[in-house]
Amino acid sequence: MKGFGSRAAGIAFAMLGAAAAAQEQESGRVGSGAPEDFFMEITRGEDGTPVLSPDQFTLALGGYYRFNVVCPEDLTSETGYHFEATELLENAHIRVLSVGETDIEFYMQGLTFRAIECDAAGSARFSFHPMRPGVYPIEVRDQGVPPKEAFGRIVVE
Repeated sequence: MKGFGSRAAGIAFAMLGAAAAAQEQESGRVGSGAPEDFFMEITRGEDGTPVLSPDQFTLALGGYYRFNVVCPEDLTSETGYHFEATELLENAHIRVLSVGETDIEFYMQGLTFRAIECDAAGSARFSFHPMRPGVYPIEVRDQGVPPKEAFGRIVVE
């Protein structure tokens, strides 16, 4: 929990900055320069169901984005979360996948991956260009039997 308050404030500030920068992305034009960051925090509700905050994003076709999946709680392989956005990943040009607050990066250059799992507090992110307009579902489930699920979506215009 040490430093969580400043991390949460940083996430909130980045989310506000990303909302303002979202207007700069132009639909149909492939973005360049640094990607625009947006964040999804996954926590556990009182009933144990995953909670996504926020649970919807609107992006410009061809824009350049970095999706940050944040798991701020202490987790284990039995209590962690499984994040999937399969249809988005199938309709996007993936650039870079990175893990945590370190300098570990995977340069994808068009390749894809299937899912992100949080088995500890931390984050993972991927940068991409959405290449087809549409509404793409996000699914997050825990490791329970049966799993508890939460859903979100990404709208590409």
